[in-house]
Amino acid sequence: MILAAIDIGTNSTRLLISDFSDSGSIVLERTMKITRIGRNIGSTGKISRSSADDTLKTLIRYKDLMNKHDVLRYRAVGTSAIREAENSQWFTSYIYENSGIMIDTITGNEEACLSFNGASKDLSLSPEDQFKKILVLDIGGGSTEFILGDTGSKTGPHIDMARSLNIGSVVLTEKFIKGTLPKRDELERLESYIRSSIREVVKNIAGEKDMRIAGVAGTITTLAAIDLKLDEYDWQKIHRHELSYKWIKDIYKILCRTDLKDRKQITGLAPGRADIIISGTAILLEILKMLDRKILIVSEQDILDGIIYSLAEF
Repeated sequence: MILAAIDIGTNSTRLLISDFSDSGSIVLERTMKITRIGRNIGSTGKISRSSADDTLKTLIRYKDLMNKHDVLRYRAVGTSAIREAENSQWFTSYIYENSGIMIDTITGNEEACLSFNGASKDLSLSPEDQFKKILVLDIGGGSTEFILGDTGSKTGPHIDMARSLNIGSVVLTEKFIKGTLPKRDELERLESYIRSSIREVVKNIAGEKDMRIAGVAGTITTLAAIDLKLDEYDWQKIHRHELSYKWIKDIYKILCRTDLKDRKQITGLAPGRADIIISGTAILLEILKMLDRKILIVSEQDILDGIIYSLAEF
């Protein structure tokens, strides 16, 4: 059966169409468009009309793709920005009235669980695996999810902890970085804010030694694309790529001393993410540093895949 998932995030709107069967799933479409509904939401509290229109155009195109593939069932979810916006009801109504797509605004915990289910199925832990748990990090534009669990249960993944924090690459960039080149004091405030925001969650995880860390979403997949020096985005090359803490720290230093105009020219870095990549990378670095972990595995399977699995089990 052909199933589709749409994720309307703070920075981007993404689509996955899969041909799903008992033997697995085949990706028919996996695409993304930066629509940034979270732009200035920290200061205005609202999704702007221009961002809404950009999202609407993207969703109409996605609907055409779903019709082309004869999608049997789909689900469109809205995450951090839609949860936080004062005019979220206007936004979801506007989208539905003009596209026919109904957006399901989900909680931070449900977002976390869907991300874990999507990422963990491809990272299943066998009895011989040295790791006993998986920590999935989902660094988005408006929030960051921490999901700790395992895949050993016969009934599916088991989640020990799911936490969603209101720190993301878009909201922190707007809060701390005011120009095209970050100042040292801006970076210090950014890093200090991240540390204080994640301290409690990290403390609860720190005791888990036999734990694999997997990263999903735009910041982490972009870092993989930079590391791989990809002229064109290739999710198959990015999936399961490993990033080292040392390399992430080195690229962070380069990003911080590179003006936005030149940052957009870095191979692997999509221009639409160039302004927010520093904040997203800072979040990842602080998490790895506080957990004292040196390696992260990148997963292209994320909340979209989690939505597909939930539809298949409907």
